[in-house]
Amino acid sequence: MDPLHWNDKLADSQYAKPRTKPLGADQRLLLLQKLQGKLDISLLFDIFSREVEKQIDISRLIWNSDNTTTLVRQGASSQFRQTFILRFNKIELGKLQYHTPYALDQDEVNLLHTYHRLFAGPLACALEYRRVKNMALRDYLSGLGNRNSFEQDLNHAIAMSERRNIGLVLAMFDLDNFKQVNDRFGHPDGDKVIRHFSLLLKKSVRATDRCYRVGGDEFAVLLQPATDTSALHVIRRLDTLMADDSTLRTLKIGCSSGFSVYQKGDTNITLVDRADRHLYKQKRTR
Repeated sequence: MDPLHWNDKLADSQYAKPRTKPLGADQRLLLLQKLQGKLDISLLFDIFSREVEKQIDISRLIWNSDNTTTLVRQGASSQFRQTFILRFNKIELGKLQYHTPYALDQDEVNLLHTYHRLFAGPLACALEYRRVKNMALRDYLSGLGNRNSFEQDLNHAIAMSERRNIGLVLAMFDLDNFKQVNDRFGHPDGDKVIRHFSLLLKKSVRATDRCYRVGGDEFAVLLQPATDTSALHVIRRLDTLMADDSTLRTLKIGCSSGFSVYQKGDTNITLVDRADRHLYKQKRTR
């Protein structure tokens, strides 16, 4: 053999990608033990991706589910991309897109299918847990957070403001003439008002702000980071949207509002009380 060719073959063998081996029974069992019982989706993906990276080089990993994109592994984008649909009992759990420094061969694709089959069951359990948890904290009619969700998030927001000195504003809203709609037209029209107002309220705030229905026609918004100027901007935007809404305009539905800015030493009670007093002061002048 030509020594030059022999050296080329040796160099190729030194830098060749090692052959991917299928997961043995012990490895599959160990992975399942690590995944089972984990209901935190972020933790679940972290465990899964670390295990996959023991066998396959991943520069970036993205999960798409319910029109939401989650970056599981942050890294450089690559021209070598492969997308897999995750399923459990014929239910789609989203899509995983792998970015790798090289094109995956068939052995690596088969290995990923094995990982996905092991991962799908625990992921389905975590997604169902999140769905049920969200239902418990969501108002069925408006789609906004309910009172329990509001109280939990308000306590958390206050703690964040205390620790990191982040501005927090609580804005409260109460519909005007809502009782007359229920009395004259019935609860179906009243429900329609609640749904319309809830959509407008969400349009009035940033994606990171949180909206709640805390009572029949009472609503709250947590703005963070925020100032009193932020609250005034939201209130003005909501007033404009309500004036342009034909349903609310026809039914003569208005809205009273009030807000309070977090001050050092505030509790959830003092913050709500100031916002309420501000709201009802405005309502009395209407």
